[in-house]
Amino acid sequence: QRCEEAPFVSPPARRVLFHAPQLVAGMGGCACSSHQAVVAPEGAHPQVGSIAWKAPSLATAAAGPAPVLYPAAMAEWPATYGVDPRASARRTALITGADSGIGFYAAQLLARLGFEVIIAVRPGFEKEAAAAARAIVEAVPAAAVVVPEVGLDLASFASVRGFAAHLRSRLAALDVFCCNAGRGGAAGDPREETEDSMEAIVQVNLLSHALLCCELLPLLQASAAARVVFHTSAMRLTPRASIRRKLGDLNSTGPATFNAFGQYQLSKAGMCLFLRALNKRLRAAGDSNVMACAADPGLSVTAINHQHDLARSAFHLPAGCLPTDRLHSAFGQHAADGALPLAMACVDGLAEPGSWYTPKRGLTGAPIKGDPGRHLYAKADPLNEQSLFPAEALDALWDQVVALTGADWRLWGTGGAGVAAARAFRTQTGPYAARNLGLPRQPHEGVPH
Repeated sequence: QRCEEAPFVSPPARRVLFHAPQLVAGMGGCACSSHQAVVAPEGAHPQVGSIAWKAPSLATAAAGPAPVLYPAAMAEWPATYGVDPRASARRTALITGADSGIGFYAAQLLARLGFEVIIAVRPGFEKEAAAAARAIVEAVPAAAVVVPEVGLDLASFASVRGFAAHLRSRLAALDVFCCNAGRGGAAGDPREETEDSMEAIVQVNLLSHALLCCELLPLLQASAAARVVFHTSAMRLTPRASIRRKLGDLNSTGPATFNAFGQYQLSKAGMCLFLRALNKRLRAAGDSNVMACAADPGLSVTAINHQHDLARSAFHLPAGCLPTDRLHSAFGQHAADGALPLAMACVDGLAEPGSWYTPKRGLTGAPIKGDPGRHLYAKADPLNEQSLFPAEALDALWDQVVALTGADWRLWGTGGAGVAAARAFRTQTGPYAARNLGLPRQPHEGVPH
């Protein structure tokens, strides 16, 4: 798509760049100046100086508003969440899908907070990952960004295992694992299978992330306070019983009932149930240093909503009645602002197992720690322990995920023995080894809705 130079406010100021290297896979990129830097209002932070915004990446290319909250987060969050400059090592974060969209902005903010950020590379997208790494370093000169030489294809369990084995050989510990990458689908799209004979949407969004979590468990256990963040979606919140019925068939083996958008909803609901089941098992095993939580992006301007044909698939409007670009412009927020709940889930010192981070107004707004039991669709929310999802759904989904992926959670051990074994990896310190430095605590305002 073509874009036009469209500067917003640009007061004279020392600039901090927030680069957008490549938009989203399949959407094309742009090298114009409006896609390479933004400028924020004068004077917010003494260390950053003034920041001014020019037209940000997706605002012109995919329609939608400019970033509103992200510049202030880049300027102000280091005072609350940043690494102590006297510390001898960085925290380490792995983000899937960090070469574009929400994942890119989350990676850039975590780098600003002092994390060493690992950008997993999907095979064939090496240039995009390299561009993302360069953009982060230009925006945050002190950033430590790693692009592993081994790629990660979430549509392949073998690739997931190979990528995890590479990280285990190079890292001493992993402090944050963001399960962010995802694939969408629209009602009416054909069913696609991966090389593992799995339905593609559920494998990419849920199964491969679950397998990668299992494979990275030694590194997570080796951290003093590790966190697994599942990037879910409000599309998990369907009052209809169809998603609950589909939990018994994640692979969607019944072609007559296949719905690609329904598979996306199922994958996001499954993420929530899986993280609850993971927390349950970690606590039972005594692994109190690892927790899983969730984040929603609200209605963010990203390519996945175009994949969904969102108004038609989610709201059952006639095709073409409400184009996704118009939906973004009317109700959405820039991907940079949509990254803030994900980033807050990574660093908030008040997080607990199962915590949920979301925009304050649901679709848009400042990131807050919400209460999954107190919103309009709480009864349909799989994050809510009192929802319509039966308690036994956690164990049933866990067993199904294990069976489909072949993950062996016993491989690494749990509890004290597992932690001790995991910390033995500290003797295998590669060129980007790291350790956890602890997380600050920051109170929040109330719950959403």
